[in-house]
Amino acid sequence: MTERTVGVVGASGYLGGELLRLLSSHPSLRLTHAVSKSHAGATLDEVCPWLADGHEIVLESDPGSLDVDLAFLALPQGEALPVVPSLLERGTKVVDLGPDYRLKDAELYRATYGREHTDPDGLARAVYGLTEVSREAIASTSLVANPGCYPTATLLALLPLLRRGLLPSQIVVDAKSGTSGAGATPSPSTHHAQAGASVNPYGGGHHRHAPEIREALADLGGGPSSAALPQVTFVPHLVPVVRGLLCSIYAPGVEPDEVLRWNEALTDAYRASPFVRVGEVPRLPWAVGSNRCYLATEAAPPSGVVYSAIDNLVKGGAGQAIQNANLMAGLPETTGLPLGGLGP
Repeated sequence: MTERTVGVVGASGYLGGELLRLLSSHPSLRLTHAVSKSHAGATLDEVCPWLADGHEIVLESDPGSLDVDLAFLALPQGEALPVVPSLLERGTKVVDLGPDYRLKDAELYRATYGREHTDPDGLARAVYGLTEVSREAIASTSLVANPGCYPTATLLALLPLLRRGLLPSQIVVDAKSGTSGAGATPSPSTHHAQAGASVNPYGGGHHRHAPEIREALADLGGGPSSAALPQVTFVPHLVPVVRGLLCSIYAPGVEPDEVLRWNEALTDAYRASPFVRVGEVPRLPWAVGSNRCYLATEAAPPSGVVYSAIDNLVKGGAGQAIQNANLMAGLPETTGLPLGGLGP
């Protein structure tokens, strides 16, 4: 099996660190470069002493100097835009874990993130990397826009139902994530003194992942026209755990027999997907540490409910990025990725 060299840009953040952890045991993707402006000059072993082997890799400051087969970009909004074109020109394949290539509409990107998109060519060629839905397109592209964690959990639950015309006109996504989803830089609302004994809703009605969810439903829904798409109310919450994400998705007016059809649709859609399990209502620890998404349906008259649980840093970030990279490299999508979670 041919070995591919890879680099991680943004190596000192939570997603970057998770990429390094997973890549350290990957049999075919060999980490050769890591970029972190805040730790440039240090060895990877000094910054990430929990890794099995990192003493030979010195953290770099310039992502433009990467000479690798494939690069993972774990950067804040806007920072991938000047990096991606030069990497693609050199023949490097890219998985961008940030938001810069997720929204195909440049005007929607400007409205959501408050800045112009400066790489229209990259935006046009990028494939939205929801692996279970777009395997063939991902395998043939050089640029993947890795989905956000909330959209991953939501879309895996809703797309099979939308494609069969089983969703009502109104959907409520009640989503809860561990505080690692807010990133490694502390803030007054996310550091432990504020979040450790609280549940905090945030960004309801204008969270940056809401446009991503709506656009992906329209682009990937297949079948119903955009006029028939459900209106989605998305309300995320921070909960006092470090990692893990669970969505309870409510569909008013759905009868119990329709919920049975939901379960059939999900089971059929993911029968050949090793990282999606359809079954009983999930508990968050099942997903933590795993690249798996756990889905379940339940009748709760007068509504139907779909539950979706993932690890926000793995299936919602670094794990899905490697899953996509595996396909881009011609490898089985499961290569080097964990199926099992932490526990009961």
